[in-house]
Amino acid sequence: MKKPQQQWETARFVAVRLPEVPPERAGEPAVQAFELRRRVGGAPARACFSLTKQVVEAGAADEDLVYAARAWLAARGGRNLNLEDEAGRVVAAGVFTLADLSQRAEGSARRLISLCPSNAEILGALETFDRVVACEDSSDWPAAVESVERLGPDLGPDLDRVAALAPDLVLSSLSVPGMERNVTGLRVRGVRQRVLAPRSLDDVLAELVLVGEDLGLADRAAAVCLQMQAEREALRAARPERPVGVYLEWWPRPMFSPGAACYSNELIALAGGFNVFGGRAGASVEVTAEEVVAADPALCFVSWCGVAEAKLDPDNLIKRAGLEALPAARAGRVYRLDERFSGRPGPRMLEAARIMGRAIAGLSARTQ
Repeated sequence: MKKPQQQWETARFVAVRLPEVPPERAGEPAVQAFELRRRVGGAPARACFSLTKQVVEAGAADEDLVYAARAWLAARGGRNLNLEDEAGRVVAAGVFTLADLSQRAEGSARRLISLCPSNAEILGALETFDRVVACEDSSDWPAAVESVERLGPDLGPDLDRVAALAPDLVLSSLSVPGMERNVTGLRVRGVRQRVLAPRSLDDVLAELVLVGEDLGLADRAAAVCLQMQAEREALRAARPERPVGVYLEWWPRPMFSPGAACYSNELIALAGGFNVFGGRAGASVEVTAEEVVAADPALCFVSWCGVAEAKLDPDNLIKRAGLEALPAARAGRVYRLDERFSGRPGPRMLEAARIMGRAIAGLSARTQ
């Protein structure tokens, strides 16, 4: 299947990301500029989005574009729309929720598609994977995923095939940047979806409840939530009294780490640490080697997106140019962290806190 060219789409436009951004916006976080190619004739329009402001060419804004801007923001941890035209006139503004991006199924959904590994795990925990007819390629739990049709990568599944399968409901996601392509594409194709994008464990619990309601499994969802809450309390009780700084690396080149609007902060806190980049705006932030050295984390964890645990390489960080002065690297305090737990905000995410907690407890024992 050919990789989609568009970053997101609406009924009128296909948005293709441009390599440059307007100079006056270059200092804002997570700025992206787009060429809005019209589906039916006419010159393309322009748009430029950041976490603080979204600007679109006059005449291009409509209800679909407002939806797309919200989806783009949600995928980066934002929940406050500030959409203007080029003349500075407000098109739409204000706080929104994921309910504004979702369309519930009519009745109890029986025919499902999952477009994110954490969503598949929610369905597994609810013991209802027998309703799933297809999912994206990355899902590997529960075991029943091996028997369903695969739709392509989670950042570019075959949305035409999704529509052809006629699901009652798609569990889509905005948990990472780029997934707005899927969510806006499903809207264009008229496919009902429950959009999930948790930023905390409480968000995960709330979304479990919503999915349980969608599927007519409210009691089962409540039981899963109670189990997760009990696990959280056990982790809180066991963590060291004094938290230590943690650098969690999602990608090595360029270097990415979770920011303020990310569930990883709570996982690190439950393990007995604090995210050294937890004050940065957004869910995922690009950092430099110099910034990591300045932050001076006590421990580092490599948890690269889509990379199997056995292929995670702590030496990549220990020996990386620019990190020679990092005490944690010099001391070998760099550990593998399975991305199946740290990168999937769902029923199994607390295992990431347990893994980090064992490393932090070991450090605390050595320094006492």
